[in-house]
Amino acid sequence: MKKYFLLICLFLPACLSSTPDSRFYLLENPQATQTVSVKKINIAVQDISVPTYLDRPQIVLRNPDNPELKIAEFDRWASDLNTMLQTFVVNGLQEALPNAVVKPLVYGGRPKYVVKINIEKFGGWLGQSAYISGNWQILNNNGHVVYEQNIKTETPCGKTYAEYVKTQSLMLNEITNLIAKKIVSL
Repeated sequence: MKKYFLLICLFLPACLSSTPDSRFYLLENPQATQTVSVKKINIAVQDISVPTYLDRPQIVLRNPDNPELKIAEFDRWASDLNTMLQTFVVNGLQEALPNAVVKPLVYGGRPKYVVKINIEKFGGWLGQSAYISGNWQILNNNGHVVYEQNIKTETPCGKTYAEYVKTQSLMLNEITNLIAKKIVSL
């Protein structure tokens, strides 16, 4: 009997403790995206590449001043990050170019332009800043690069994951608007 009582005493605290609820976040385009042009253009957005350490459901923070990563166990992306980034850019370009046809790139498609984005760093630290760096390209329908630009942006962010995600969304929206303006000028 003492043996069972001892086992119950050991495992009871583990049964009574609870884990926090997970919180899920989406990158969202701001409501008031400015129309860049009403040109009719066919545009495709290629899968967006991100570092492999970000390929997980948890939000990963990276302090720019040291190599420390913080993997937020209970603060997660509501969707696959690569897919969410591609959808964000497609929707942002569609809002900035309302008469354009903007879709994810599919095999066999022949859009006039293809947008290719390579994100090398996508991170930040709560209460400090969020940042994005990498590059983006616009390719013509023959696959030749017609324009390329580096990305390096950093913005102060709040102390919560919701504020961090909102800051990342705002920076991505600025990048999307730059891409839309460049496409129109080609």
